[in-house]
Amino acid sequence: MTKTSDIVVVGGGVNGASIAMHLSKTLGGKVTLVEKGGLATGATGRSGAMIREHYLTPELVRIASRSKTFFENWPGEHGYDLKFKKTGRILLFGKVDENSARLNGEMNRREGVSIETLGMAETSKILPEANLEDIEVALYEPDAGYADPVATTYAFAKEAKRHGATILTNTKVSEIISYQGKVTGIKTNRGDIESGIIVNVTGPWANSLLSPLGETLPITPIRVQMVHLRRPPSLGTLEQIVIDHTCGSYYRTDGSPNTLIGGEAPEDIGETVNPDHFGLNADHQFIVRYWKRAIKRFPEFQNAICRGGYGSLYDMTPDGNPIIDASETIENLYNVTGFSGHGFKLSPAVGELVSELVNGSKNRTDELNLFKASRFDTGNEITPKHPYGMRAHQ
Repeated sequence: MTKTSDIVVVGGGVNGASIAMHLSKTLGGKVTLVEKGGLATGATGRSGAMIREHYLTPELVRIASRSKTFFENWPGEHGYDLKFKKTGRILLFGKVDENSARLNGEMNRREGVSIETLGMAETSKILPEANLEDIEVALYEPDAGYADPVATTYAFAKEAKRHGATILTNTKVSEIISYQGKVTGIKTNRGDIESGIIVNVTGPWANSLLSPLGETLPITPIRVQMVHLRRPPSLGTLEQIVIDHTCGSYYRTDGSPNTLIGGEAPEDIGETVNPDHFGLNADHQFIVRYWKRAIKRFPEFQNAICRGGYGSLYDMTPDGNPIIDASETIENLYNVTGFSGHGFKLSPAVGELVSELVNGSKNRTDELNLFKASRFDTGNEITPKHPYGMRAHQ
């Protein structure tokens, strides 16, 4: 049976749900969100789900700040529990990145971020468990933290439904249908849906829908891995998020004695995969690698208990930042993809931006221009003035 919808959002991760929510609130027509599995069962559900403002360009700082304010205020205003917990977030830098860290800290403060540049005496008070012998400077965001990515996605979807949206799960899109250069709908395993506007938010799968239309975006599906360590009692107070720029690792508690450890050094983000067939469990060599890094920074992790790990996906672009743009070949097709690991923390602002894009608003033109797909052809990639040398993912 053929159904109809004014707008179809393809992809039920946190950004698809945010987009559906914002579009359903701002448009009078019918919005339908289509997801091939369950909501948040892709990369969203495996996200580190950190919420922070620190970025290396002013534009991204502003977008992250709007999103953080949303996470702070929206749940209480609308009665949702996103399980947002402020833990503080401390970034550790060695000599090679000291100058960049100081300059980026200054820029973030100019943009209104609550972020402190710390010496080692102050850092050791926050992280008394850490070995800081090779650290020169730290940046500290006291108001940063993390939320529950699954709860967040379901909350966005519920709010979208409250404003009239339809949510279709276990509905796989096999084709975006077009006629004479304009979208006309989608084909799914549960029948066609006619629609004059399609928003493609399928992450690593984006090109599988675009290629038949003659369009390909510079997105690479990259497998990333995370490891869970059960902290010993001697690390019971290690609740802060820690970003270790000497080796590219991050550490995030999950509200229990477990610490989630991930890596974003160049050697950690190099496995290109088929997004339909990739390892869902962490490899032994990655568990050993991340555990060794953890012990170097926090020696008491030698007494931790490994509770396994898992694999997830980044939809990486060449500059590690998303594409939010109208298709260059098909009218009324919009691509929102390539989040490169930033998707969760930016999702509230992304929903707002896409709503502006689809509505033809000029309020966020500068930000939307920043995320155009054409930037990779015109030499306008999003590049920080002061990048961090030991980290592939800025």
